[in-house]
Amino acid sequence: MEQLEITYHTYGELKGATNVIWVCHALTANSDVSDWWNGLFGEGDYFRKDENFVICANVLGSCYGTTGPLSSDESNNPYLLNFPPITPRDMALAHNLLRLHLGIEQV
Repeated sequence: MEQLEITYHTYGELKGATNVIWVCHALTANSDVSDWWNGLFGEGDYFRKDENFVICANVLGSCYGTTGPLSSDESNNPYLLNFPPITPRDMALAHNLLRLHLGIEQV
């Protein structure tokens, strides 16, 4: 796998390393926390988007836009059953690459 695509949503503004909230999800592969955690993330909610930089990324292998079995391989064909096995460590490493890409020093 030569390219990695990660679909993610961010809310708010990054202010140094002091206001980052990284949301990891296990119940859904959708990175839009507004779709499934109303009341927790938003204006007037527990984690306010105007005070925090909230990020949620889809996991590796997701069907919501992050590289997975339906992604194209080097021959421009979908991986399907040829998608390489992935582990939770691979998923965490992919999120760490996103963290570095976004210039987030600390979560």
